Amino acid sequence: MMTCDTAAHPRPGSVQRGFTLLELMVALVLMAVMTAWLAPGFQALGHHSMLNSEATRLQAAFALARNTAITQRTSVTVCPANPQRNACTASWHETLMVVKGRATDTVKPEHVLRTFPGQSTTYTTYNRGWRRVTYTPLGHASGYNGSFDVCATGETGKRLVLSPLGRLRIDKTPIDC
Repeated sequence: MMTCDTAAHPRPGSVQRGFTLLELMVALVLMAVMTAWLAPGFQALGHHSMLNSEATRLQAAFALARNTAITQRTSVTVCPANPQRNACTASWHETLMVVKGRATDTVKPEHVLRTFPGQSTTYTTYNRGWRRVTYTPLGHASGYNGSFDVCATGETGKRLVLSPLGRLRIDKTPIDC
């Protein structure tokens, strides 16, 4: 007696179901159109994500510096670090250092409280041009108030405003990059 595998050999009169070539082509065209239509939205999402990430990095660094200055009753400085992390630079999009004391040309490793790595996808500028922002033991950033402009590969960016009292806030109005 011979057995027949029903999966490989369908019974006579049964109907096989599947996609025709025309149905497959229509589905592929619809997928291509939807992808082309949605791609700019995903790019904008990535742009906003980069800006938010950089703004959060700046806010975290400044909040740590301000809180440390107040709780330890000492001056604390935020500045962009050189690659060796032993001096401040003027490149605010690079790694940021939170340093105990008033950082000037050289920074001792034991004075670095924390570093915040920079992003290669964003560019940050400080309108005052200072290489550092120093908080007093009261948490004030007197003389350093200004704004930080954060831009990525896009048309708009974010502005973060540093008040004389040392608080960093995000301006609601987007800026042109």
